[in-house]
Amino acid sequence: MEKKVVGFKLKDEEFAFDIMKVVEIIKLKEITNVPTAPDFIEGVINLRGKIIPIIDLRKRFNVEIEERDKKYRIIILELGKQNIGIVVDEVTKVITVSDDQLLPVPQTVNQAGGKYIESIIKIEDRIIVLLDIEKIFSETEKIELKDIVNIDGGQIEKSSDS
Repeated sequence: MEKKVVGFKLKDEEFAFDIMKVVEIIKLKEITNVPTAPDFIEGVINLRGKIIPIIDLRKRFNVEIEERDKKYRIIILELGKQNIGIVVDEVTKVITVSDDQLLPVPQTVNQAGGKYIESIIKIEDRIIVLLDIEKIFSETEKIELKDIVNIDGGQIEKSSDS
């Protein structure tokens, strides 16, 4: 059986999410800071009238933060019943992966905190880490992500100038 994944980069490392969890990919846009938000939430964006919490995976994975450029993207993902945005350095491409290219997560990685890794993808000489969005956040963090959107019901009113 084959699986499609969306590949992306953080610094020089390659990662992927299952395409079934990806809602859309957008260009980096202005992120509004929310002063009361937990540290792991960078802020929120207004995406067609919906508030989407934004997380920078560089911070989450302790990868050096650099100035963002035009290659940066936000991957909008489905997390439970809500959408969240993940800032990545660049989206590489959609990859079709066969079962024999999906390797189990090494025990040492699991013990070192790699619980959010679904599997390792080996394509020729490349290694891509397939992430499980459901496991990147604790249950408490998932509630905090919902709460940040529920500040005003998750909708931004469009002002009607008459």
